[in-house]
Amino acid sequence: MKRLVAILLLVGALCCVHRASAQYYTWGSDPVGLKWSTMRSRDVRVIYPDTAANIARHTLFYIRTVQPDISYGFTHGPMRIPFVIHPENFQSNGLVMYLPKRVEFLSSPAIDGYSMPWLKQLVAHEYRHAVQYNNLDRGVIRALSYLLGQQGSTIGLLCMPFWAMEGDAVMSETQMSSFGRGLQPSFTLAYRAMERVGDGRRNIDKWFCGSYRDYIPDHYELGYQLCSYACERYGPEVWNNVARYGSRNPYVFAITRVALGKYYDTNVSRLFRETFDDLRHHWDSLPAQDDSAQSLVRLPEGNHTTYRWPLPLGDTVVLALKEDFDRPARFVRVDTRTGEERTVCYVGSVSTRPALAGGRVWWTEYRRSKLFEQRVNSQLCYMNLADGRPRTFAGRRNVLYPTGAGDDALAWVEYNPDGRYTVVLRRGEREERFAMEGLTEIHGLAWDDLTRALYVLVTDDSGMWLGRIGAGGLEPLTRGAYITLSDLRAGGGRLWFGSIQSGRDEVHCFDLERGTEYRLSTSKYGSFEPMPAGGEVLMTTYDRLGYRLTRQAADSLACRVEPARLPLNLVNPPRRSWGVVNLDTVHFVYTDSLAAEPKFRTKRYPKLPNLVNVHSWMPAAFDPFEVADEKNISLNLGVTLVSQNLLSNTEGFFSYGWNRSEGSLFRLGVRYFGLGVRFDLDAAYGGNQMFYGLGGQRTPSPDKYYSVGLTATLPLYLQRGYHTRQFSVATGWNFSNGMVANVGNIRWDEETGSITNIEHIGFREGLHSLSFSVGYSDLTRLAHRDFVSPWGYTVSAGYTFNPSDRHFSDLLSGYVKLYTPGFLPHNSLTVAATYQTSVGGYKFPSGYAPLSYRSTRLVPRGFTSADIVSNDYFAAAVDYQFPLCYPEGGIGSVLYFKRIRLNVGGDYAQFLTTEPWRYRAAPPEGEGQIYPGAATRRRIWSVGGDLIFDVNLFRMPASATSTVKLSCYRPSTGGVWITAALGLPF
Repeated sequence: MKRLVAILLLVGALCCVHRASAQYYTWGSDPVGLKWSTMRSRDVRVIYPDTAANIARHTLFYIRTVQPDISYGFTHGPMRIPFVIHPENFQSNGLVMYLPKRVEFLSSPAIDGYSMPWLKQLVAHEYRHAVQYNNLDRGVIRALSYLLGQQGSTIGLLCMPFWAMEGDAVMSETQMSSFGRGLQPSFTLAYRAMERVGDGRRNIDKWFCGSYRDYIPDHYELGYQLCSYACERYGPEVWNNVARYGSRNPYVFAITRVALGKYYDTNVSRLFRETFDDLRHHWDSLPAQDDSAQSLVRLPEGNHTTYRWPLPLGDTVVLALKEDFDRPARFVRVDTRTGEERTVCYVGSVSTRPALAGGRVWWTEYRRSKLFEQRVNSQLCYMNLADGRPRTFAGRRNVLYPTGAGDDALAWVEYNPDGRYTVVLRRGEREERFAMEGLTEIHGLAWDDLTRALYVLVTDDSGMWLGRIGAGGLEPLTRGAYITLSDLRAGGGRLWFGSIQSGRDEVHCFDLERGTEYRLSTSKYGSFEPMPAGGEVLMTTYDRLGYRLTRQAADSLACRVEPARLPLNLVNPPRRSWGVVNLDTVHFVYTDSLAAEPKFRTKRYPKLPNLVNVHSWMPAAFDPFEVADEKNISLNLGVTLVSQNLLSNTEGFFSYGWNRSEGSLFRLGVRYFGLGVRFDLDAAYGGNQMFYGLGGQRTPSPDKYYSVGLTATLPLYLQRGYHTRQFSVATGWNFSNGMVANVGNIRWDEETGSITNIEHIGFREGLHSLSFSVGYSDLTRLAHRDFVSPWGYTVSAGYTFNPSDRHFSDLLSGYVKLYTPGFLPHNSLTVAATYQTSVGGYKFPSGYAPLSYRSTRLVPRGFTSADIVSNDYFAAAVDYQFPLCYPEGGIGSVLYFKRIRLNVGGDYAQFLTTEPWRYRAAPPEGEGQIYPGAATRRRIWSVGGDLIFDVNLFRMPASATSTVKLSCYRPSTGGVWITAALGLPF
């Protein structure tokens, strides 16, 4: 059973890099002020905020359009599943998941999109997952769903490789467009630059699971290549057969290998090698082509480096954004004569490219709101070139593509949650606003100094095209085409941008006077992000080491481009067509949508009645919150019901269990964070009543135990560029019917210093606990190879007291932890310390407080909280962690060792306690006596280390990397403390 729970937790983590909680996955709560509605057809329901009503109508229209074709190659169609739209998150994404089952759309269009509108991409991709899930939920898996609810269906996700699920979904997205995601030249860019993919390695898991040494394309890119080749060679039913076999035989080890062998006499390793042999044969057949641009920098081996968005600062200096495996994103100044560079400043997660205006560099960053995880903004930022310090432009949180607009003016694009874009031109305090029609997407903004006008890069149903912002609004310059354009700049009467027209990513320009497009670069693999610089053009060019800064003369290779609707399909070998609907030919008509509204049954979606949504159950009693938070699994006979609402702001469980020693046990847990403040409610009934007594007391027969508690936490997420700061304030109350020693009745013999009535002081029922805590942390961003924040600190303080019992001591505690780099790259030194003590309450003459709370934070390894006392308790810990090696091997297709780390640590603690009590039995007439020991200071310590393995199971992708930690410490009490722990990727 423990293995089953662990599998469920791991599967829930596979689709996320955000937040997983207990046995289910959630992206977090939307802002509290949203009003929700639902629109449904016979088998599809869309849940959306009222601000996103137009987005919801488009989504339902596209879903209904693809329904006849979305299950191509599979036996069964898509499952009946609700779609939930989150319109206020700029980090565009989609998710299909159980627990509860739903499709979640982050509806803000992707910044780096291709020529099909974002909602069409989401429907073609995510709805295909609903088909896969429905075909996996058959046979034994369907039987498990009756036994376990949706948790049983989740087990079916182990029956089809994760890379195959995503690769098949990318195929669907590609087949339902004119020149879709899988055909983009950038989708094979990294593979084309590698000499031989997979050659010389018997174990190919690295290509599925990622690496800390080398750049490995993600499972979307790999999955598409494997799935498209398998479809070409074995037919479109290949993954249907794998899903059918797996759902009926989930107990078979290496299901995919067995299924491929059974139906096609092949396996994943052979499929992998045949796929890349076919791709390499095609790529080798293409005419050789060299890079036309001259490199400005040299890229190091073994540290994949990315330069982005070069900006000229005079004739000899270029400012660019740089990121590599060793260090996170930062601005650097590069001397174009020598290639030498200097770091200017570190930045956060950049959403759109930087631009120069008024002696400043402007760009935007993803910034999560203070309270709500589903409100991720695109914040306008700037840096004065004089001081190199990044700053935030207050109040501009939905900004994209800032650009200078002449005469110290600034322009940018704003995106609103209703799906509409607006171009803003700001001169001084005056703003001009140009709103786009419908769901027209803007993917670039530039100002031309010669024509003194703003230009945009547009995506709509006709594809991508260039437009001008005139007095009357948006004016087209080119016709729409299904050719991906990117990174728009302007200057000297030209528009500069990236284009895939030639079949590769190349730099193009558009002459505004002549109305003619030219290709400027030739590349072996691809060139990107052009920026005019006098008579030259700066760009970035890709090779196997990363993206280099390059430049060339602006007109050295100008090649006129004739208008076309599609690019050349150069780098992709021929693959069979599915013959499904092409969403590029589908146009949403608003009047038709209005006419269909009664048919779609639009109505209000009330939050309160939908807070409870029981999606899973188990024939065992356990606490799923405890499993996730404390990695502790305690099982009893019984049943557990698990709930999470579709808006992902309420989680809960109820369990009934039984065991021989305690009898019936009832547990309830609810978490709600829809208001920004997080509320945690817990209640328990059953088991034996707890006693908080003194040695020698007579304890009556225990009654049934019960408790109830409520905690409110205000977490403020203060993200600011390179630093992420968090501040939280929490208060909690708990009551249980525990029996507490009535120490107020103690009688002392002052001559002997003994308690004379220990057996009769009795107990009082009821233990209250009221706590307050505050915490603050400041951590810097991690690089790809980092495992701990290189710089940062965490501090917290807490106060706990019993408001109903003056004899119970209060607890005062504090904690601090510092993060610093080690002596070598990617080494980490952390130092932590804590102090807690009992304040007030009843105390023995020695100063010992017999009734007190305690904090379990920073207990020396090898000891438990039962070994410490919260009287003047001080503890410290020092840890030094470093990577030992990067094996990148293991048991093929089963267990992949990505990295092995060693942590060397030591702990120390001291606290005030008492010597062992002495008890003298009662004479024939009288009472026994207790002699409390004298106060003494006890010191404990432990030293040892942890061997930590970063691993991937069953060729799961890099985002699902887990850790296995083996710990060995020697405590001061003697012996050896050995333990093992599994760390899941959330």
